Amino acid sequence: MGCCDGFARCVLVTFNILFVLTGVFVLGVGIFLKVNPNLLNIQHVIELNSGDKYISTAAYILIGFGIFVLLVGLFGFIGGCKQIKFFLALYMGCVVLVFLGEFSAGIIAAVYKGKVDDTLQTVLRESLSEYDSKNKTSELVNKGWDGIQSWLKCCGERNFTDYTVMKIPLADDKLVPDSCCGSNKQECQKEAKAKVKPFKNLYDQGCYDQMENQIKSHITLLIGAGVGVAMFQLLGIFLACAAWKRSGDDDII
Repeated sequence: MGCCDGFARCVLVTFNILFVLTGVFVLGVGIFLKVNPNLLNIQHVIELNSGDKYISTAAYILIGFGIFVLLVGLFGFIGGCKQIKFFLALYMGCVVLVFLGEFSAGIIAAVYKGKVDDTLQTVLRESLSEYDSKNKTSELVNKGWDGIQSWLKCCGERNFTDYTVMKIPLADDKLVPDSCCGSNKQECQKEAKAKVKPFKNLYDQGCYDQMENQIKSHITLLIGAGVGVAMFQLLGIFLACAAWKRSGDDDII
């Protein structure tokens, strides 16, 4: 029995090291969502008009979850190394909560992914209508759109003509913002006026399709990470349960 107990303890401690690493991963993803400048620009454009704070809320949840997993890992080390029933039971209960939380988060993310097609186009159009390089009150909208257009090399919601069709006021009577242009800004404005392809300096494609792909790809990553980690933690529940059954009654605190 001693050999089996030692092996089971070693397996549990090894698993717990991996469990802590998953906590670090979840924490890192949360911080990435919160500080990545490109995602912040998408957040500015979407949240200011729709009021939906999905990105920032997801970031805070992941950060909190990651910290919680690290604390749970501490219980696992104590329970696994010392074979103390109280800590093993506490660890097992916390892992169950983490499992349910991450699995639920994966489902919620999947539901939101299905709503992107229904809401994104309307939100982008409303947000773009508030773009105004002459008005400082639109600073966040401007910053968001300029960042997205420079990053994804796109212009407007459908295409670069949105700025003219929607009569969006731009400084110096420009037809498109500088963020819709490559290195040669003057040639870019000429191309926007002539509307003759091919465009060498003007980003003529709209941002809707590219933003949709970016959002869906990040949601898919979150779904995969959440469900994958949750499945991995099922093993932790089994190992903690086995260690709890093997620990002696005199170890109870």
